[in-house]
Amino acid sequence: MTRYLQVLLLGCLISMVPGCASQTVMLSPVGPPPLARPSGATDAGLSVFSADDFGTPGDELARYHSGYWLYSADGKRLKYISNRAGSQGREPAKVSLSPGRYRIIARAAAFGTVTVPVVLEAGKTTFVHLDGSELSGASRTSTAEFVSLPDGLIIGWRAKAEH
Repeated sequence: MTRYLQVLLLGCLISMVPGCASQTVMLSPVGPPPLARPSGATDAGLSVFSADDFGTPGDELARYHSGYWLYSADGKRLKYISNRAGSQGREPAKVSLSPGRYRIIARAAAFGTVTVPVVLEAGKTTFVHLDGSELSGASRTSTAEFVSLPDGLIIGWRAKAEH
């Protein structure tokens, strides 16, 4: 391979790298649905509908929600969530956590990897929809109640403290 071709190839590869990085966008925190009633539990739930991952052909789990990282509000990495639940692994995992503020880094459909702040309340589940799925009850509410990505994808309910 000629030196010119090597430099050209390296330049192309370097230009593709920024697209793989997490996009930091200024989002309001996502919280539980505004009309959700607390269950009485002391823990809070988090369910992230991240972008789909695809397994190998013939794999019975050929399509599932991609995993994501969970961070504390101050940026400390807490754990990786493989994000598979349900009888065939196609449902997102529901994670039980202490109430509070967290951040997730996950893949969003047609947008790439994003960082999303979340607020978890005791006895309630916060849902983050990064796969393009719809929020239940969303058509009956003002758009001010939602958090959206810059491309317009509604990803969840705005946390109460942010109204």
